Amino acid sequence: MRQLRNRTDGYRLVEGLAEDCGHDLVRFIAKRLRSVADARDVAHEAYMRLLRVKRRDLIRDPRAYLYRVAANVLYEFELKRKAESAGLALWSDNHPPDMDPGQLEHSVEQLFLGQRIEVVLSQLPPKCRAVLILCRRDGMTYDEIAARIGISPSMVKKYLARGLRHCREHLFEVHRS
Repeated sequence: MRQLRNRTDGYRLVEGLAEDCGHDLVRFIAKRLRSVADARDVAHEAYMRLLRVKRRDLIRDPRAYLYRVAANVLYEFELKRKAESAGLALWSDNHPPDMDPGQLEHSVEQLFLGQRIEVVLSQLPPKCRAVLILCRRDGMTYDEIAARIGISPSMVKKYLARGLRHCREHLFEVHRS
């Protein structure tokens, strides 16, 4: 019974936030994305994540919390979009139509490896994934990452170790099969 009440409280909270600041939230996101359709998708994901929060009673300012969640979803959305566009650019720039079968096989293998990496990274928690990407891809320092994400440098180090361990275990696992 308590779980049912907790679920309906969550729906009421999200419903109230959507009524109070739904348009403002979409505008906030759309300014950064320049696409209202994508902004609505990001806002929807933020609301869904808010529904999945177990201890809503610990949220002091639900509106500020929603905007923080939306900013995190927006950040993940941008990372994914950049990764996808970089992958497409790599594919189109490096694969002329007149390549020989050996080159084509190597290119397809690289594409599958990129897809496997994307799947393994998607299994990580958002902060862990962000730390790994910011450190390895963007070359940011622990202090820079800590300031960007809002965690301590020691947590950056822990998230990085956890993410690298996860990638080693799962990429090796996938590669063997």
